[in-house]
Amino acid sequence: MTLEHAIHEALNQAVLPLKASDITKLVKPLVGRAATPKAVVAALESLVATGALNRIAAGTSGKPQPLFTPRSSESATAALLKQYVHLAKKEQPAAKLRTKLPEALLPHFEGALAQLVAAGDAFVLPGAKRLVFARKPKPSELLDAAKRRALQKMLDAANSVRSQAATLADFITWLDGDCHAGLDSPPIKAVILPDEAILRSWYDLDRLRSSTMMIPIPQTFARYEAWAAELGGAADSQVLRSLIETLYNNGHLLLEPCERPQDLPEQESALLVPMSLGPPGYSWCWLS
Repeated sequence: MTLEHAIHEALNQAVLPLKASDITKLVKPLVGRAATPKAVVAALESLVATGALNRIAAGTSGKPQPLFTPRSSESATAALLKQYVHLAKKEQPAAKLRTKLPEALLPHFEGALAQLVAAGDAFVLPGAKRLVFARKPKPSELLDAAKRRALQKMLDAANSVRSQAATLADFITWLDGDCHAGLDSPPIKAVILPDEAILRSWYDLDRLRSSTMMIPIPQTFARYEAWAAELGGAADSQVLRSLIETLYNNGHLLLEPCERPQDLPEQESALLVPMSLGPPGYSWCWLS
């Protein structure tokens, strides 16, 4: 087995891009003394030159530590992100997660994150920080101690007029979707999905009453809620957010950023749409 063949075999089996020193350790048992650090580096550069391997610039300018993989930069970014997300002890802000990538892979961050979400390998909680989880959390897992105390106070007040007292445990069971919870469960309405034509009609109605071309997304969501209610269904903020994001990425919409997303109420921050540069979008208009 040649050194080049051993390198290619080792990297094909590796999930992540590897440094030359790690590759040397993997191929040494296969080719013996031929796997010197200098020879491995030379073989790697030769494979990169022929297009057999992808060389990813990593490390610093003063101390470069390039990574090598037979996969594309997009696939390499997704593999690294998956490792960072699943090895973390808790959820991480997307912006912090992005800083862990080599600079050369930063342009692929959003696409790789969307790929992980689609595959069920990550979950993104919308909001100013865009928290990234290794899995979709239970609703109750988003309740910190302060929120639980506030809920307990609300239940204490409600229990004064209930025939049967409801406990916090009852509420959490209901919140997490158990239909046998002690609280009275409201009927679940199906989410109604708007399309581009419906979205355009809402925009045209709001544009007639607006002094600017830009319409706040929360205002559009209010239209969506009213429309869904008329049809006997429910509106979902993430459905609208996803539709606007798709149209923006396809070049059909223009977004205006929110300069201080941290000041928005939670229900509005959940509607913010990520932009290619800068803060997330709060208002929108058609480009046509």
